[in-house]
Amino acid sequence: MDDLYDQVLGLLRGLRGAGRGEDADALLAALTQACNPREILSELRYAVSEVEETGLSPELREAKRGLLDEVEAQWKRLP
Repeated sequence: MDDLYDQVLGLLRGLRGAGRGEDADALLAALTQACNPREILSELRYAVSEVEETGLSPELREAKRGLLDEVEAQWKRLP
């Protein structure tokens, strides 16, 4: 989960820097309001999917897609 958290924090910083505070707030809420790995992954999957790619830099689009890939990989490893 550490890699996942690093990716979330990187995307958060990028979204805030791009003036997408609302998306960053939703991502932060998804990360902090869940209480177990399954809920965290589920909330992150939804929040990241909701981030519109229109207007995002190529780096942020890549970060978003990478985070979704990591969420899916972690989901598959859940017991």
